[in-house]
Amino acid sequence: MTTTSIPPRSMRAALAPVLAAAVDADPGLIALGADGRALFNQVLERDPRRYVDAGIAEANLVGVAAGLARAGLRPVAAAMAPFLVRRANEQIRLDVCVPGLPVVLLGVGGGFGYGPLGPTHHAPDDITLMSAMPGMRVYCPADAADAVSVVRTLLTDPSGPAYVRLSARPDPVLPAAASEGDPAGPRLLRDGDDVLVLATGRCVAEALDAADGLAADGVAAAVASVAALHPFPATAIRELAGRRPLVVTAAESLAPGGLGPSTAEALGRRGPAVISLHTDHRYPPVAAHQDLLRFYGVDGQSIRSAVLSYRNRKTREA
Repeated sequence: MTTTSIPPRSMRAALAPVLAAAVDADPGLIALGADGRALFNQVLERDPRRYVDAGIAEANLVGVAAGLARAGLRPVAAAMAPFLVRRANEQIRLDVCVPGLPVVLLGVGGGFGYGPLGPTHHAPDDITLMSAMPGMRVYCPADAADAVSVVRTLLTDPSGPAYVRLSARPDPVLPAAASEGDPAGPRLLRDGDDVLVLATGRCVAEALDAADGLAADGVAAAVASVAALHPFPATAIRELAGRRPLVVTAAESLAPGGLGPSTAEALGRRGPAVISLHTDHRYPPVAAHQDLLRFYGVDGQSIRSAVLSYRNRKTREA
């Protein structure tokens, strides 16, 4: 079964009480936003002094967060992903990452989460851009519970900067295994010997859909969720993939710095075959999030088709 019977849940709604409780527990923690308060409404209700609104000025948001970190505080800054990763790129790199400051950046609506709002609001490049930052930890949680797991972990580990892609709209609720254990490693959600599907973010639900379809085709597909994209859990991925002849990756992001190339590098030439499904630079149609996943070939049907095409080709070659 792909998802639970629980209605889809927003990552922002799930994280709001977590962030408020963290601010209560840690006097050094401070929240910052860029004219968007959904994540921090409960912080404001409890203590407005623990929230800074930089307005629609993402470069300033990051600069202020860096200054607060240098003063000994622990900032958590949130903004819409397309504007955070592009408008504040220089500040993220020079003000936060080069000095290695403990700033947690939450990018809302990474990938195609804002759907029909179009390319100005799409951020399939956020993983690529953030993975290129020195010392940046990059996470792409699969559902609301996974987002809570990732953010809680980061709030207890002030070892340097971190970026977390959050979805803009409610996501399907995945089985509990998608948010259990250490988010720095892959989480196996479904076992199978014929192929391993590695997915990140919204594509995890798509991978589980594909596995359901492949089972009807007589193909036993394992599915694992990979939230940590940088540093990449290469050793754990090798152990997971070792006994399977094919690995398919699915990510709602551009290839560089993403799940596919990192998996191929981790497995090397002697490992199983790797098929990487990722987005590209084609101009998108005006469409809902699910339709955009289909357009870019990272939805459940695309994953299923990639596996069947590979197996049919190998059968013909045999």
